[in-house]
Amino acid sequence: MSKCCPHCGKESNEESPRFCSGCGARMDGSIPAGYLGYAVEHRGYYTGPPRPHKSMMVAGFCSSFLPGLGQVYNGETAKGFVLFLLTLAGLFIFLIPGLIVWLYAMYDAYSVAGKMNSGEVPSRETRTVHMVLFIVFALIVIVAILIMIMMAMSSLMSQVGTLDTGNYHKLFESNGLF
Repeated sequence: MSKCCPHCGKESNEESPRFCSGCGARMDGSIPAGYLGYAVEHRGYYTGPPRPHKSMMVAGFCSSFLPGLGQVYNGETAKGFVLFLLTLAGLFIFLIPGLIVWLYAMYDAYSVAGKMNSGEVPSRETRTVHMVLFIVFALIVIVAILIMIMMAMSSLMSQVGTLDTGNYHKLFESNGLF
């Protein structure tokens, strides 16, 4: 006879288990001593530890500051990197696609944080190390892009030459315009 855990719903194959093999909660539904806040009764059912709260405003602000940072705050690190790179590609190709991806990143970070708080989406831990690494990566990429733009502009400007009016005066004289 299998018994279902009142906390996580995992079935146990033991005859009369005292603890769940999946989450460690008591199978009788009582709260173990020393685990204050571990199990909370809600409508007759025992739920797990309280989920960490994600601030929707912080998630949205992070993505407005740097596209993808709000996703990293929500624990979706890979999604954050993809949105950052897509935003850069969109801004480089043409301004409008990049802005659309950036706005989507802000909306997605805000709405996913709300869904995590309501329990619609599993809540993920915010890893500060991932956020710091994401910011460092983004700054390195942005600085590298700016350096490449400056190098391209300087090589283009060297092709134009100086804007000395004496050269233009000679050009106009030789063509009979002066």
